[in-house]
Amino acid sequence: MSKIIVYTREGFSGRSVEFYGNVNNLVDKGLNDAISSLKVIGAPWVTFNDVNYDGKQNVFEEGEYPTLEDRGQFSSLRMITEELGNPEIHLFEHTHYAGGDVVLRQETNLHLIDFADTVSSHKVKRGVWVLYEHTNRQGRLFVSFPGQEVPNYVAFGFNDVVSHVRPLVSKA
Repeated sequence: MSKIIVYTREGFSGRSVEFYGNVNNLVDKGLNDAISSLKVIGAPWVTFNDVNYDGKQNVFEEGEYPTLEDRGQFSSLRMITEELGNPEIHLFEHTHYAGGDVVLRQETNLHLIDFADTVSSHKVKRGVWVLYEHTNRQGRLFVSFPGQEVPNYVAFGFNDVVSHVRPLVSKA
């Protein structure tokens, strides 16, 4: 069974709580802005700095994370339950799905296909995708889910900065 175990202190110490499903508001659990380390068993999880799955995002795949870069900043958690096989994303150069485009089915450094720092919208056909500000999975990130269509990155400050994309993959 997939779960996330969160701790209020680094190194898996302090108060701990296990979650087996989404938590839209950590305030209700007494853990808002209090998580400093965590363990993920099974499915990946996305953390959000604001309640109701909003704000800055981070992705945590199966493993142990004794020190978190954004420790003490999480306000909601979402478990990835979507099908991860056969991923596909359609990236567009301009907002509202205009301009040049590319369809990807695997992790890609957009510099290698001359499409970096131009992406302004996308459509996810299958899989869960992570879009990164810099190559090699670096910088700010944005997680996008199957069926999600994002016509404009301007509102969340991601316009013309995406340099790397990858689908989350199933470990099973």
